[in-house]
Order: sequence, then C-alpha cells, then structure tokens
Amino acid sequence: MQSAARRQLLLRFVAVHEQLAEVVQSKGWERFAAIDVSVRECLQALSTMTEPGEELLRVKQQLKQLYAQAIKACAQACEHLRQSLLTHLEYAEGRSAYLRVDLFQGGR
Repeated sequence: MQSAARRQLLLRFVAVHEQLAEVVQSKGWERFAAIDVSVRECLQALSTMTEPGEELLRVKQQLKQLYAQAIKACAQACEHLRQSLLTHLEYAEGRSAYLRVDLFQGGR
C-alpha cells in the first residue's frame, strides 16, 4: 500500500513540477497561487510517509529548486510592475499639475 501511495505522490510531484515550469516559462503568474496550493498539498502528503524513497525525495528536491527560481522570477516581475506603476503615477501627477495650472489661469 505504501508503494502505491508513494507512486501516486511521485506522479503528483511531477505534474506540479511541470505546471510550475510552464508558469515560469510563460510568466503566467496569475496561476502561481493555485500551484502554490498544490505544492503545499504534496509536501503535506510527503510528511505523512514513513519511507518516501529516494526517487520521491529527488523529485521533491527538483521541485524545491524550481520553486526557488519561480519565487525569484515572480519577485522580479513584481518589481517591474512596481516601477511601471510609479512611472504612470509620475505622469499622472504631472498631467494633474498642468490641469490645475490651466484651471487657475482661466484656461489660457
């Protein structure tokens, strides 16, 4: 029974790894939260196993490495978005200042 559960969990880890790899490659960060839940579920299931086996531990380590890459790439995407929003805010503030001056001067 342990062997069947181990195999099923191994397949789940592999599937989650593939999904995460696709998200990293496509930068589809809106799907990251769902994959994060799947990673947590896999790790919780792994923690209940008394003898997970070398193959499962190897796949877990590969997922851990990819997850670290995903976190780094996601943080870079967030920083890029933050910079973009700051630029838009600066432009909006400039436009607002011009509008206020125009209104104050009577539209001249």
